[in-house]
Amino acid sequence: MTAIVGILNKKAAVIAADSAITVQHGNNIRIYNNATKIFKLSDSQPVGAMIFSSDSFMGVPLSVLFDIYRKNSGDLSFPSLQGYVDNFISFLAKEPHFADAELQHRYLRGEMGNYYNNVKTYAEEWIKEDLSPEDGHSISEEELIHIKHSRIKEGMQSIADTIDKLEDLRKKSPEFEKYTFKKFMAYAKDDFEGLNELCEEDGLPTDMSEDWAKGFYEYLCSQFYEDGTGIVFVGYGSDELFPSLIPVYVSGIVDGRIRYTYSRDEEEHIGWDNASAICPFAQCDVMMTVMKGISPAFRKKVDEATSEAVSMTMEKMIEAMKAAGVDAGTIAKVQETDLRDVTNKHEEQIQDFIQTEYVNGLVDTVEAFGVDDMANMAESLISITNLQRHITASEESVGGPVDVAVITKTDGFVWMKHKV
Repeated sequence: MTAIVGILNKKAAVIAADSAITVQHGNNIRIYNNATKIFKLSDSQPVGAMIFSSDSFMGVPLSVLFDIYRKNSGDLSFPSLQGYVDNFISFLAKEPHFADAELQHRYLRGEMGNYYNNVKTYAEEWIKEDLSPEDGHSISEEELIHIKHSRIKEGMQSIADTIDKLEDLRKKSPEFEKYTFKKFMAYAKDDFEGLNELCEEDGLPTDMSEDWAKGFYEYLCSQFYEDGTGIVFVGYGSDELFPSLIPVYVSGIVDGRIRYTYSRDEEEHIGWDNASAICPFAQCDVMMTVMKGISPAFRKKVDEATSEAVSMTMEKMIEAMKAAGVDAGTIAKVQETDLRDVTNKHEEQIQDFIQTEYVNGLVDTVEAFGVDDMANMAESLISITNLQRHITASEESVGGPVDVAVITKTDGFVWMKHKV
């Protein structure tokens, strides 16, 4: 796992990352503290990158890919940081190693397996419930087949709903916007034979090939990547006076198309109206607690408890009204009252307080920081996450030496701390 952070103001961009990497062999999990997660993107331009989630792309270590890219790019420059991002994605898509047809089909089958296992997990849980009727009614073979069909479709719908609930993921990946289902099936027809074999092995219906294909096609084309890699690009374009930070998520290549997406709401562009920013990624719960004065988990619990308290209050009011003999019509009108405005107002007030009392003050302080102060802050945010994991978690998934780099317009990418 990973904890990384970028801190930006008009003077510089500072990036920091831990060194922990989790390696799993079967049921055995080992954590090593020797991973590099910060990379220089160019030897001549003020740009760098951080990675999280996975340290490889289609089986190739990103450290190798960044090294190849940096050596091949030479003095290449772009007016904005976005140009470097687009160029790196193009580099991945055109890298000869990834053009291998079998490699792309292997990646496709891996994603197909992820999708299958997710649907299967949903379906099997519900099938167990259906096979345990309280009235002792025995289930016929025909009813069993019907149950399995319907539950698998519901599992597919659950995944589709999960994707649709995430606003950024409603659109397709850029290179899949014009990728039709017909083209996909012509490419992946043989790969689906393996999925049908899995259904047979697991006792699931084998006559749902079209359902599986359509569901997986939507998953594949979406901007939802279960095994994706986060790459955070940081630095300056040649025409940019102040630094920017742009995260992009990449997953793999299918039929010559690279699966990637931007998270535009996580971008930061320092300018006259945005003088500083603190941008944590991956395991950022501890850093968010420092920034907002309350842990994300605790904040979520507060919101849930508030909604529950409002609902309980309504129930008690209804009980009291019934006991007092209030007429049914009035009680019905009270029951129909939408209380979401109350809970929403409560959440807005808490958010306004957090923003005013914690976030704004911290970000304003960063605006005045020098490079050394920014570097110390970035390292401290990673270190405190490491400490929290050390004293509370069963797995120290954030740890090891903290790497820190500074990127300025004049001096470019400079290591402040870098493990040997």
